[in-house]
Amino acid sequence: MRQSLLRTEWRLLAADRTPWLLLLVFGCITAYGAWNGWQWAAFQRDTLQEVVAGDRQRIARLDTLLQRQAAGDTTAKVPPVGALGATGATTHAVLPPGPLATLAVGASDLFPYYARVSIRSKQSFMATDEIENPHNLLAGRFDLAFVMVFIYPLLLLALTYNVVSGERDLGTMPLWMSQPISPRRVLMAKVAVRVGFVLAMTLGLSVTLALLTGVSLTADGALVRLALWALALLVYGLFWIAVAIAVNALGRSSATNAVLLLGVWLLVVVVVPSTIAAVVTTWYPSPSRVALTTALRRASDEAASKGDTAVSQFLADHPEMAQFGTSASGNAWARTIAQQEQATAALQPTFAAFDSALVAQRMVANRARLLSPAILMQDVLHDIAGRSIDRTLHYEAQVDRHHRAWQDFFFRRVFAAQPFGPADLAGRPSFTYAEEAASTMPARVGGLLWIMFAPTLLIGLWGVQHLRRVSVHGG
Repeated sequence: MRQSLLRTEWRLLAADRTPWLLLLVFGCITAYGAWNGWQWAAFQRDTLQEVVAGDRQRIARLDTLLQRQAAGDTTAKVPPVGALGATGATTHAVLPPGPLATLAVGASDLFPYYARVSIRSKQSFMATDEIENPHNLLAGRFDLAFVMVFIYPLLLLALTYNVVSGERDLGTMPLWMSQPISPRRVLMAKVAVRVGFVLAMTLGLSVTLALLTGVSLTADGALVRLALWALALLVYGLFWIAVAIAVNALGRSSATNAVLLLGVWLLVVVVVPSTIAAVVTTWYPSPSRVALTTALRRASDEAASKGDTAVSQFLADHPEMAQFGTSASGNAWARTIAQQEQATAALQPTFAAFDSALVAQRMVANRARLLSPAILMQDVLHDIAGRSIDRTLHYEAQVDRHHRAWQDFFFRRVFAAQPFGPADLAGRPSFTYAEEAASTMPARVGGLLWIMFAPTLLIGLWGVQHLRRVSVHGG
């Protein structure tokens, strides 16, 4: 009997043009989102290739110059060690796109994904080389993750909002209610066919577009990420299906169901996320970046006015450099470094306040996202695609460690007035991004999906239980 119901419902659905028209529109929107994601990923890869190629050319020229100097060529003028550490010998620390980078843009267009690390303070080189159009950054990007968070639920609701009321409007409800079969079983068969149709098409489109946009299944972790992507879409779809069943169980008209479901969609997808963002930024406002920059310049001017006193203070704060005190006397780059470090130390409380405000914002946002499955879904998809803020913070932590190693390497040579040769160039610190542990992301995603599934189960059970109360006249 169950198979007969499913086959009958499928024939009715296949004969209706509306689902196929909806699928066509959804397919076009999905393809456009995937194309946008592919465009951004291609732009990032091209940018990083240019950055890396530029680094290689610059280092190759410097190596040639150092080799000439080591061979006794007096015409080979090598910049001072401090200048090499600030510009000449520097290379970029790059964050490569993740295995599923084409499926989501996330926050990758707002956070830096390459930085030219130098002996300067971190604030002087992070996010200063970005060449992206600021108007694009302001408007955001339409990607596949956006389609799945915002449009995918509408497709599910469009095919399930009138499962009960549609039968009542067509006058077919008395016919199948007179048969020796549970009305709830008939209605669940209708839901299963319609939802199965949408889920199959959505998952098929996602995988197909992922492959067409260059996702390699042989890439490390790509298959696991694709499987998690499909699981996330399934759980998110089940939430909206549960909501649709619950609304249908109220026994209202098709128009009322449509209004109620659209209201729920607006609340979950638009109102709650916007409210959370407004509350978080109001309760935990970040210090002004303009004020931060102004304070940094003021501290730099004050440190510069102290002259050699800054060098003495630097050597006192760094005992490991004290042996180079005599060499540092009259060393312009030693004075510059000491003044920079003094200015950075003076602003440490300001930097700490700025960072703590961002941490507080993130903590509150992570807790508040439990109020909206849409926010959870967006975070999950961005994490799976390798576009999450967590991955960016993981990258920035590695940049911090590389920056400290870079400064230590060049500070010692500057204060010792040590010549810089080909061996020093080859032995300078290098940066290679290391992905987080393979088990970290699936565990994090699984936890969020379970949080989303819990209310889905409760809403769905309530709706299924109350479907038995449907009547021919509604109400």
